[in-house]
Amino acid sequence: MIRKILSTACLFLFLLSTTAYGQLKVGYMSTQEVLSEHPQRSEVEQQLNSFIKEKRGELENRIANFQDQVAEYQENQGNMTDQQIQQREQELSELEGEIQQFQQTIQGQIQERRSQLLNPLYEAMDQAIAEVAESNNLDFVLNEATNSGDNVIYYAADQQLDITQQVIEHINENATQN
Repeated sequence: MIRKILSTACLFLFLLSTTAYGQLKVGYMSTQEVLSEHPQRSEVEQQLNSFIKEKRGELENRIANFQDQVAEYQENQGNMTDQQIQQREQELSELEGEIQQFQQTIQGQIQERRSQLLNPLYEAMDQAIAEVAESNNLDFVLNEATNSGDNVIYYAADQQLDITQQVIEHINENATQN
């Protein structure tokens, strides 16, 4: 909360100081709305969901294999020596650790894949923002909200400063040309 107040105050002071030297034009937009309207968004979501499903399947197979081995151990435990029990429990413990490590690896792979798939969308959005801002002679473009959904722009006297729809249209025009 304090960071939000400080960053808003700093932005306000910056804008105040720059307007003293000349007229400053600031636009704003909703990146979430732009991304939700991106023509390739559904394709990216499908690819990501397919990747996640594949990785979950791999993890579920390993967990099922582990559970089978635990069940087999429990069935045969009565016929094993203390040394065999200790050895088998060590093996099962190591296998459980490997599964946990695999789960962490999968999470990293999913994050990496998400980044790879979303990067072209972000690049297209950045290019569209730059071109729309340039065509509107804007000095700055702010995000309307933070990633957590907190508003950055609470009030704008001029709705023409909202370039969200223009950015969406620009992206859609360029997507049909490719």
